[in-house]
Amino acid sequence: MERIHDRELIERCLKRTSYGECLGRFREKLWIARYGKGEFAASPLQEEHLFQIVVQGELHIYCIRDDGSVHSLSSGHGDYILGDMDIFSDEAGSVYAEARTDLVCLAISIEENKAELLEDNLFLLMLCRSLTRKMQMLTAFDASPASLRQRVLTYMRYRCNGNELRGLEQAAFHLNCSSRQLQRILNQYEAEGVVARIGKGAYRLVSTSSDQAIHSL
Repeated sequence: MERIHDRELIERCLKRTSYGECLGRFREKLWIARYGKGEFAASPLQEEHLFQIVVQGELHIYCIRDDGSVHSLSSGHGDYILGDMDIFSDEAGSVYAEARTDLVCLAISIEENKAELLEDNLFLLMLCRSLTRKMQMLTAFDASPASLRQRVLTYMRYRCNGNELRGLEQAAFHLNCSSRQLQRILNQYEAEGVVARIGKGAYRLVSTSSDQAIHSL
């Protein structure tokens, strides 16, 4: 991680995020964390607890279970918040946030500023909204059907922009299956008219049949 304290760059990042108003009063304590692809923006092994907001780039967010298996939770991009749970808990979790691309975040030390952060109503409102979205996402994931065939459709309908799955490896990671399994299911759905192939490794749900297919499985 590279730490950048350029005040002009920090101001530009504040203007790019929708949380600029919430963080404005802390601008003198903010700095920029820059990560290369593959670096961890957050992990249980890190000693320094940071509150961060993604300004540019993308993340993989996943947990590693006790049995060593990797469990995908979500992906993060612009305005994704890291460290919201660390504001309230000092216990190390099992969640990793790995940079999928070069990543730029606005950052502030939790230890050094915790009391002041918790006294700010706008900041607390931002935390509540972030944690609520994450809870809704996890609840939907836990309630998702056990069948991989059905999970593929649920993923395309609720997690893919425009109901379009693009990139088999990335989608397979989120669905906790192999690319080969995913390709086989997509081929079956294409033959059934449930999805349409729109490019290499890219498929779109067919609106006239996708609802019926989701509810019939």
